[in-house]
Amino acid sequence: RVELMFHNMSMMGHPMHLHGHAFQVVNINGKAVNGAMRDTVYVPPMAQVTVALDAGEAARWMLHCHHMPHLSTGMMTEFAVSA
Repeated sequence: RVELMFHNMSMMGHPMHLHGHAFQVVNINGKAVNGAMRDTVYVPPMAQVTVALDAGEAARWMLHCHHMPHLSTGMMTEFAVSA
């Protein structure tokens, strides 16, 4: 399993979306949780959210904030899975 931590250092919440995978929220602000499987997680202002997933097909998958204007300001990257 792979864990990704989203650390939001802004005063605006961000719904973060990962293409091609489902993940489970496992930690919010240092507190372990047993979250549901999903492909988008809301990261509240000034918060940390950790998700765990089983990396799938080897490819470059888009990872971005679902607030569309944020894509043009750099809140889009790729999650690269290799064999």
